[in-house]
Amino acid sequence: MTLQISQRGKQYLKTAQTLLRAAQTMTDLAVAGQLKALADDYQRRAEKASRVDAAKAFARSAADAERNGRAGGVQEDALVREEVRSDIIPVIS
Repeated sequence: MTLQISQRGKQYLKTAQTLLRAAQTMTDLAVAGQLKALADDYQRRAEKASRVDAAKAFARSAADAERNGRAGGVQEDALVREEVRSDIIPVIS
């Protein structure tokens, strides 16, 4: 299954690319390594944000279909909600 990148995912990717460009110009290898690690983290966040956004959109679509009397599937909706819950990452600062 091909997943489109959400707008939020695109912003994370843009930040990751900026961090990688900054890392390439660094002469301090320790700082460059930290920037690359941070860029990798932002790439993972982009993927996760896109998955969560797609799951939320699907859940909204399923809920709309169910409200309109179309066959949707309560079981599928529950699975999507479970995926969304499992994709939430606590932010540690």
